[in-house]
Amino acid sequence: MDTTRPLPGRSSTIDSRHPYNKLSILLVLSPRIVKKDANMGNSQSGLSRRSFMGSVGAGSLVLGVGLSSGASATETKPIDVSTVTTPVTDVEKLPNAYYLSNVRLETGFVEEKKAWLDAPVVTHTNTELKTLRIADGKIAEILDAKAEVPAGAAAFDAQGQLLLPTFRDMHIHLDKTFYGGPWEATLPTQHGRADRVAQERDLLPKLLPSAEERTAAMIRLMHSHGTTVCRTHCNVDPVSKLGNLEHLKASLDRFKDTLESKIIIFPQHGLLASDSVSLMREALKSGGVSYVGGVDPTSFDHALEKSVDTTVQLAIDFNVGIDVHIHEARETAIPAFNRIMDHMEKNKQLQGNVTFSHAYSLAELSKEELNDIATRMKALGVTLASAVPLGKGSMPLRELHEAGIEIICGTDSVMDWWNSFGNCDILQKANEIARLQYRSTEYDISRTLGYATGFVTPLNDKGEQAWPKAGDDASFNLLPASCSAEAVARLPARNAVFHKGKLAYGAVSKAA
Repeated sequence: MDTTRPLPGRSSTIDSRHPYNKLSILLVLSPRIVKKDANMGNSQSGLSRRSFMGSVGAGSLVLGVGLSSGASATETKPIDVSTVTTPVTDVEKLPNAYYLSNVRLETGFVEEKKAWLDAPVVTHTNTELKTLRIADGKIAEILDAKAEVPAGAAAFDAQGQLLLPTFRDMHIHLDKTFYGGPWEATLPTQHGRADRVAQERDLLPKLLPSAEERTAAMIRLMHSHGTTVCRTHCNVDPVSKLGNLEHLKASLDRFKDTLESKIIIFPQHGLLASDSVSLMREALKSGGVSYVGGVDPTSFDHALEKSVDTTVQLAIDFNVGIDVHIHEARETAIPAFNRIMDHMEKNKQLQGNVTFSHAYSLAELSKEELNDIATRMKALGVTLASAVPLGKGSMPLRELHEAGIEIICGTDSVMDWWNSFGNCDILQKANEIARLQYRSTEYDISRTLGYATGFVTPLNDKGEQAWPKAGDDASFNLLPASCSAEAVARLPARNAVFHKGKLAYGAVSKAA
């Protein structure tokens, strides 16, 4: 978790004329769906996906939801925010094979010559409407918009919305949050991270009984923002032991049809400082873990070499990857990174399977120093994970991406005791990178979409159509936007979110 660079508060202006900006907290109820939640022991009313489009609609709080034209005042009730509320969502189950018509696909950039510029520039993005045939979770065919759909075949209408690849949240803590329950803001600290860990020791036992439901609430929130792929950290510590891991696995299993996920076990209280090595081994033996985590070997564990070496040994012993959080300054962070890479050179199984998370020290380096470490990271296949911190030191994400380093982005904290912010919107992270490090032009903004999609983009850097192709997974979003650049800049609602052909969130109209 990031404790050294808290996100600053940002004010926003609400336009009261917009139908989704009413200052109300409403739960839109479907009279057809009231399900019994065995875990909660009370009735949970489901959100009707057909009753609205473009709302949050994924966790306990649905903010500013407008009623559909056919709804009456008796169909809405205020939420009881004193309890955990994660209503079951009403998402239509689609058939195994169907057609999706009027899908807007990007086909190329439009270049124009302007009198005040020396060379032509990209001013717009061309698109065409197509029909997709979806079968067995794949995009089986991409057909002309006027292609005839076979009689009797299931068919849906995208209504001209833009098709974008699914989004990926590759650094998030799904196992612990205040989200899904009563609002609580982050408390002040006097001793930095030590106070956060002390607070966590007190909170974790209290939150364990509702951990699975809170995770479910966050996954629904992720889906509402277009994310169907994630990599999640999970606390392993002397307080919760493997409790968080058990709840996380159970919740992820509930969403296995709409979420592709990997787990990183994370010694939040310090691998050595909290004597968590045996617990980490126990967690790895339990199965279902893809990465072993670590945190600040010098400032937290006070033993750079032993902490790094122990983390690496755990990864080797259980044949998993490494995802280490290092928030430290360059004096201790760079030696830690280099020691990990020394191990990678000796152990080929680690190459291409190690992630440096946060790594704020890279922003402190000179251009030459950054180039040196980036060259080594690229050679060994090291990935950099970032939550795109806002503040005084801008991370060199663009420079590292252009140097060939794989950059992955994540939400990190979601409304927890480490940070009051975080909304699971990875497209917003792309928007922030665009604002910080790219020009506000059609071409540059379109390139930043890749930070949200794992660099799967409709057009490549040359403007050639690169996605989708027949045979690709049918994992995508439908958005009311004309092109990728507009989607990144304006952050439109994700009206329909698909994962391998299944509808994860939203709604899609049946074709006439």
